Amino acid sequence: MRRIPRQAAAAGALVATAALLAVGIQTVPAVAKPAAPHPSPLRSGGLEAKLSPAQHAALLKSAAQRTTATAGTLGLGAKEKLVVRDVVKDQDGTLHTRYERTYAGLPVLGGDVVVHTPPASLAAGTVSSTFNNKRTIKVASTTATFSKSAATGKALKAARSLVAEKATTDSARKVIWAGSGTPKLAWETVIGGFQDDGTPNQLHVITDATTGNELYRYQGIET
Repeated sequence: MRRIPRQAAAAGALVATAALLAVGIQTVPAVAKPAAPHPSPLRSGGLEAKLSPAQHAALLKSAAQRTTATAGTLGLGAKEKLVVRDVVKDQDGTLHTRYERTYAGLPVLGGDVVVHTPPASLAAGTVSSTFNNKRTIKVASTTATFSKSAATGKALKAARSLVAEKATTDSARKVIWAGSGTPKLAWETVIGGFQDDGTPNQLHVITDATTGNELYRYQGIET
């Protein structure tokens, strides 16, 4: 068997490690699945900057003051508003701001927006940015014809079909469902309970507030 020189082996290991790191950094998803802020090739300026609590709070406050202008730049409707949830800053000064949306005062599930603002735009005082997961939100009415209690009953039945022990309603609220397909008025019902091993869990059930059809469900497990 041919032996590989130690220097060559070490160099190969370094190359492989660098490749894995590059792939990992490019593919780690954010909450709203934003695009990688700086795709290949990796630059040091594209790495996340370390912020003090005061610096982070200042960025959140500044972003909140620009929500109306940002909503206009993104072309959101008159009934849509943005709520700042987080701001990340790169070492080159680029900002990545995550917003939740509301429609006529109702939370929009699956409608998060991530805005990427380069330093040049910040210096010019403009809102020049790119965004992800933008979907036009419009529903015929925000008045539910399928009642909140009926939606809660369906959610409890769904939880019990999963053999959830001591299933109880933790919360229920009217929302706009924009996770898939055409946005719809819906109820989000959260059912609390326990798994077989005693671990607390929460079943989130999204029910169409017009037809009563289940639109989506997911399990939230507390550890």
